[in-house]
Amino acid sequence: MKRILIIDSHKGTKHGIPQNLHWQNANILKDYLISLNHEVDLIWSYPTVNDSIKCDYDAIVFVHASHYSFVDYKWLEQSPNAKLYYITNEYNLGEPRILWMAAKQNRKYTVIANYEGKISKVVRKYTSDWLITNLNCLIYNPTPENLDTTKKGCIYYGSFRKDRSDYFKKYLNDKVLLSIYSKNVSKFKEAGATSEIIKRIDWVKDGIKEYEFSLYIEDVRNHENYNHLANRFYEALNYGVTPLFAEECLNTIKLSDYNIGVDYIINSSDEIWYKRGLTINPSWHIKAKEEKQAVLQYLTEIII
Repeated sequence: MKRILIIDSHKGTKHGIPQNLHWQNANILKDYLISLNHEVDLIWSYPTVNDSIKCDYDAIVFVHASHYSFVDYKWLEQSPNAKLYYITNEYNLGEPRILWMAAKQNRKYTVIANYEGKISKVVRKYTSDWLITNLNCLIYNPTPENLDTTKKGCIYYGSFRKDRSDYFKKYLNDKVLLSIYSKNVSKFKEAGATSEIIKRIDWVKDGIKEYEFSLYIEDVRNHENYNHLANRFYEALNYGVTPLFAEECLNTIKLSDYNIGVDYIINSSDEIWYKRGLTINPSWHIKAKEEKQAVLQYLTEIII
């Protein structure tokens, strides 16, 4: 049995857990390791997180990075022999602050990422290894189908990504509903998006299950730097929503090894109307379930 500490950097309260995908990945990994009879603690950035710092962990695993986390460096100091790991599926994030502090004290760490190190902001000279796996599939967890739900329209949601600006202008118009933070409205509009803006998705309640389609676009950088299929693909599967892919994502589709045919690919939002009635390919659920189990087993082999 190993003693493992998992650290997520998102803010919340001790009992009010953060509602984000990184924390979910951390919790999924925690539950899986516990099922294998390991002793696992999961902490994140809540005000009392440092009130009772434990020691002698065999491994410390960071999920996500923030320079504003409440988690103190003493967690690492109290486990000087722990192996260190950084799980990241965001190429535009560097190291967590206290992991950087450890690196400056000559402690190396292993990166487990969705992508190759050449596009990352992580400083490679402090890493001992760079391993690649599909972290995004960890959130695959289909909700029970609600046959009474009336599906309507196509939705795009998420943060503003400058590297997608051309696609926001191309695809986000009156054919697509846009769910975003209010603070990002001006950014989308400046990029040329004219979609109707709706309230943010409530992932605690109904998520995106009321929509027929979810629009899938990606950063320009990802066209040539494979980053696996994004979380939004697995979210669509979870809620029974058919994903429609911008044609610019063809290389990612090919490398994903999912059987995504031309029926699911669009070059204009005008094409969405002609996709009505198109449903999820059942083989995607089979592959996603297998992927998730394989990734959990892979992470365990690395960490344990």
